Amino acid sequence: MKVIIPTNNYHRQQTGFTLIELMLVALLMGLVAATVMFTVDSSQPQKNLKRQAMKMAALTEIALDQATMTGRDFGMVIGLNEYRFVELVEQRWQPLEDDILVDQELKQAELLMTVDGFAWAPDKIDFSSSTFYSERETDYDKDEKEKKHIPQVLLLSSGELTPFKIEFKLNDSSELDLSDLQQAYRVNLSANTLGMIKVEVLSDE
Repeated sequence: MKVIIPTNNYHRQQTGFTLIELMLVALLMGLVAATVMFTVDSSQPQKNLKRQAMKMAALTEIALDQATMTGRDFGMVIGLNEYRFVELVEQRWQPLEDDILVDQELKQAELLMTVDGFAWAPDKIDFSSSTFYSERETDYDKDEKEKKHIPQVLLLSSGELTPFKIEFKLNDSSELDLSDLQQAYRVNLSANTLGMIKVEVLSDE
C-alpha cells in the first residue's frame, strides 16, 4: 500500500487559498452588517430634518451678517420645500448672486411658516419693493418679473430681521414609510427682530 505524503508546497497553497476565502467572507460580512445598520436606523429621516433646519439657521445668520457688513438689504423667499435669498437692487427685488447663499431645496421635508405670530399671507404682509419706494416710476414689466422674488423675511443692513418661525416636518408624500413617531416629529426654527436665531426639536427622536 502506497501512502502519499503531501509536500510543504501543497500545504502552503492550501493555507493561502483558505486565508483568501476567510478575508472575502469577512469583507462580505462587514458589508452586510453596514447595510443592515443603515437600513434599521429609523432615526435617519429625523436627523436629516434637524440638519436641514440647522443649515437654514446658519445661512440666515450668514446673510444677516453680510447685509450688515456690506450695507445691503436682503430677503428670504420661502416655499413649501425650498428657500432662497434675494437682494434689493435698483429699488426692486432680484435673485442674490452669492457662492454660499445659493438656492436651497429641502429633501423629504415641508415647511410651515408664521411671521410675527401670524400664518404667512401675502395679501396681509407685503414686502414688495413698491412698499418702500411708493414714488418711483411705474414699470409693469419689471414689477411682473419681481413678483416671484418678493420675500417673506427681511434681512436689513441695519441688522434687523423680520421675526418669524418655521416648523419643519417630514414630508408625508415622500418615498418614506413614516412611523407614527416620524409623522409627529417637528423641528422649529425661530428668529427675533435682533437677529437671534434658535433651532429647537419639539419631538423626541
